[in-house]
Amino acid sequence: MSNLNGLINGGEYKVTLISMNATWWPQCYEYVSLMDSIIEYTNQNSELEFIVSLDYNLEDFSDYECIEWGDLYETLGIYDNDPLIINGDTDFDFDGYYDHYIWNLFAGNSYSSYAILDHHMVVRYLLDFPDFNNFQNIYLPGLINEMYGCSNEFATNYNSSAVYNDNSCIFGGDFNQDSNIDIADVILLVTLVIENQLGVDSDLNDDDNTDILDVISLINFIIHS
Repeated sequence: MSNLNGLINGGEYKVTLISMNATWWPQCYEYVSLMDSIIEYTNQNSELEFIVSLDYNLEDFSDYECIEWGDLYETLGIYDNDPLIINGDTDFDFDGYYDHYIWNLFAGNSYSSYAILDHHMVVRYLLDFPDFNNFQNIYLPGLINEMYGCSNEFATNYNSSAVYNDNSCIFGGDFNQDSNIDIADVILLVTLVIENQLGVDSDLNDDDNTDILDVISLINFIIHS
C-alpha cells in the first residue's frame, strides 16, 4: 500500500481514504451520492487522497463496469466528482480467481467498507458506514494535523514523523538571549562545558549531559540554519 500511495501521489504520502464497493451490492449504490460529497471535501485538502476499490465481478455477473460506476458519481451526486477507481478484482496470483486483495486486506465482512490510512500507511480506522460528519470533522482532520510539526532536526521539539513544517520549531542555544544563535552562543556553551554546568537549556541533544556533543549540535544548527 505504501508503494501504491507514493505512486498515486507522485511520491508525496498523504492521508488515504479507501472506499471499498461492490457493484452488485445495493447498499454501495445508495452511498454513491454521499461519497461524492466526501470526495468534494477531500479535493479541498491537498493532504488527502480518495480511492475507490471496486469489485464488480461475481460469478461472471456485473451490474456496472468500472467506468459506468464512476459515471454514477455524476448521475447521483451533486458535485459531479470523478473518483479515482482501482480494480479490486485483479487476479494478482494468476490462479484464475478474483483476489479481492484490497477487500480482504481491510474489510472482509460486509460491503460497503472504508479504510482510513495515515500518511505512514498505517490503518487507523476501519468502518462499514460512510459517516460524512465523522469523516469531515473527526477522522480526517485529526490525521491531517498529525502530518504537521517541527521538521528541523536541530530543534528541541523535532518531530521525525512530520511531513509539513508548521513553524513551531523551538531552538535552544540562544545562551546570551540576544534573539540570535551565533558564534557568541557557541563560546558561552563551551564555557558551560568547561565548567560542567548541567542544565536543560544547555543539553541540546537531550542526553542528560552538557558536553562537546552539544557544542557540535549548536555549530551544526548555525551552519544549516
